[in-house]
Amino acid sequence: MGFLVAVVALIGAMTVLNLLLIMAVMRRLKQLNSFSTTNNNGSDIPELPIGSRIPEFRAESTSGAVVTTGDLIGSESVFAFFDTGCSVCKTTIPKLIDHADVHGLKADQVIAVVGGSENSAGEYVEKLNGSATVIVEESVGPVASAFSIAGFPAFVIVGDDGRVARAGTQSTLTAKA
Repeated sequence: MGFLVAVVALIGAMTVLNLLLIMAVMRRLKQLNSFSTTNNNGSDIPELPIGSRIPEFRAESTSGAVVTTGDLIGSESVFAFFDTGCSVCKTTIPKLIDHADVHGLKADQVIAVVGGSENSAGEYVEKLNGSATVIVEESVGPVASAFSIAGFPAFVIVGDDGRVARAGTQSTLTAKA
């Protein structure tokens, strides 16, 4: 009889544990669903809907040049947002450079914002030098905040009218306008 009680108690405990695990998984899935960044306007960055004007910003590049929103109106441009703590970011640099080459974009039309310290951003600056205007700021610094960037890498393709044409992840670089 004692053996039977022990088996029933064990099965009951396993059932309660299973129920708790299922509830935890469901809660996590609900959280992930609420953090989803895809919206109905075609942009993966909800705060930058397609057709919206790019936000106002002012930053100094690694070459010492001041870059502002006004400098980019009148020509197509690409904003690339990287973070030195992002494991995928380095692998997207060649895609950005290829995109710029294919679309005939000059270095002043490709703005690469690297989040992290000057020391940790050195490799990014070296790879992007000559192909992009590089801005180094703290992780999610003023420029990334102005663009509402929450994850890395992120890209914003801007038309010559200063409006967002596409925004999102690395697939943004390969998507058709």
